[in-house]
Amino acid sequence: MDRCTMSSMRTRLLLAVMAVTLSLCSLAHAAKLKGFYSGSGGFSPEVHRVVMIEFANDGTAIVEQNWVGKDPQLWHAHWTQKGKKVSIVFDAQKDQPAIDPLLCDMKGDTLVPTSWDAKVLGLLGPPKLTPFGGKNVRQNSVAGCQSIDWRNPTQNCVTWDSRNKN
Repeated sequence: MDRCTMSSMRTRLLLAVMAVTLSLCSLAHAAKLKGFYSGSGGFSPEVHRVVMIEFANDGTAIVEQNWVGKDPQLWHAHWTQKGKKVSIVFDAQKDQPAIDPLLCDMKGDTLVPTSWDAKVLGLLGPPKLTPFGGKNVRQNSVAGCQSIDWRNPTQNCVTWDSRNKN
């Protein structure tokens, strides 16, 4: 082999090593998604609400939106994370129109919504969502949740129980 060919091979090898290293670094710096996030916002009391999301290890999620003076809205969903992008796809509900996915970017430990269904989550979208304080680990699943325990989200969700009087 001549010197030109060897130099070209070294350059290609160096570029390949750099590409693999950069790929691994970007994956290593992807923020770890915690279990429970919440945020609130609105310009006036009429449009103010609190949004809470609980992510489970099995890819299930529960999303609850509480508007001031209205009954809470609750959706079951499935989530995926690719690097700093989080996608929340709402499960189909009987006799309800489909809801567009909620897409968020991780900025530090905050979920920043980038795309949402404006008819459901409002024209301005959900607020930025931050992890609930303290130890905030993901539960195994939230598929059986009927609501989020808003008094103490670290205790997971409220599940349906046939003995409940409500």
